[in-house]
Amino acid sequence: MSTTDLKSYITHANDTFVQVSGYSLHELSGAAHNLVRHPDMPKAAFADMWFTLQQGEPWTGIVKNRRKKWRSLLGSR
Repeated sequence: MSTTDLKSYITHANDTFVQVSGYSLHELSGAAHNLVRHPDMPKAAFADMWFTLQQGEPWTGIVKNRRKKWRSLLGSR
């Protein structure tokens, strides 16, 4: 699990997120969250996520991320 600020910069990443991402906590902290975004993810998914969050509602969905070494990962948020 990771959290970001309103500009999508990572403010927290738990141990599992760090481990599966292939990045160190130092590399992730303060980085733009799209660092781990897989290019297959449709922009519409993130538009929906931001719209929902800006309404003050929780967002749940499946996100495909990538590891530092470009392996694909599927995760839910």
